[in-house]
Amino acid sequence: CGSVRFLTQYEEGRRVRRGLPGWEGLCGDIRIVLPLKVQLGQADIKCPITECSEHLDETTVLYNLPHEDIIKYKYFLELSRIDSSTKPCPQCKHFTTFRRRGHIPTPAKLENKYKIQCPSCQFVWCFKCHSPWHEGVNCKEYKKGDKLLRHWANEIEHGQRNAQKCPKCKIHIQRTEGCDHMTCSQCNTNFCYRCGERYRQLRFFGDHTSNLSIFGCKYRYLPERPHLRRLVRGSVCAGKLLITPLILILGLALGAVAVVVGLFVFPIYCLCKKQRKRSRTGMPW
Repeated sequence: CGSVRFLTQYEEGRRVRRGLPGWEGLCGDIRIVLPLKVQLGQADIKCPITECSEHLDETTVLYNLPHEDIIKYKYFLELSRIDSSTKPCPQCKHFTTFRRRGHIPTPAKLENKYKIQCPSCQFVWCFKCHSPWHEGVNCKEYKKGDKLLRHWANEIEHGQRNAQKCPKCKIHIQRTEGCDHMTCSQCNTNFCYRCGERYRQLRFFGDHTSNLSIFGCKYRYLPERPHLRRLVRGSVCAGKLLITPLILILGLALGAVAVVVGLFVFPIYCLCKKQRKRSRTGMPW
């Protein structure tokens, strides 16, 4: 915990580490506080000691963050450092910088200049309104239409939603008939029309249609009690994770026993077979 008892500061061009009173015994607390700050989207985190007004440096935060929160923290940190000319891709979060051209575009090309294709995932989006690209529609009209579209899509008619959004490319898809298993015609993503989540499956752990699988649809098991549903499914998954190594160990043990038994039984079997053959032929050898 020595790395969290000091703050990195700069004095007269020199990098120094200054100890702070109250850091002793704070390791457990800071490892609870930091993930909460990151979940709130904060990258500029102040020292948790009330007597200190300094901000924690990046190295200290990264050292005390759980592995699953490090990527989020780096993303929010990068987001806090960029200016208005750089934005993350709406789909994969890859940062793209908008290059302004020297000439003044014509009104017909005014909107097209904001058309961006992500170099990472090839998703086409509008830099101005940070939305999927809307050909032939300006940002204001698109935002208004998109709001109306979302409202219409969430309405329930004939026992189902009017439309469901693809979890990958974000286009709305309307089901006319058939089951809940949908395939997006634009990006070929398989997803559930009922809950909007991707279809995932893993051998031995079930798929989206399994009631007790962690990949199962939330509407298939205890839809009105989400906390109990997560508890039950998590317990089943944990049980399978514990049982799997035991089954492997048991299988290896049985295999080893079979090999050992075979080493003793097979020679005896061959000897008995040879002896019977001699008895039938009447030969003493």
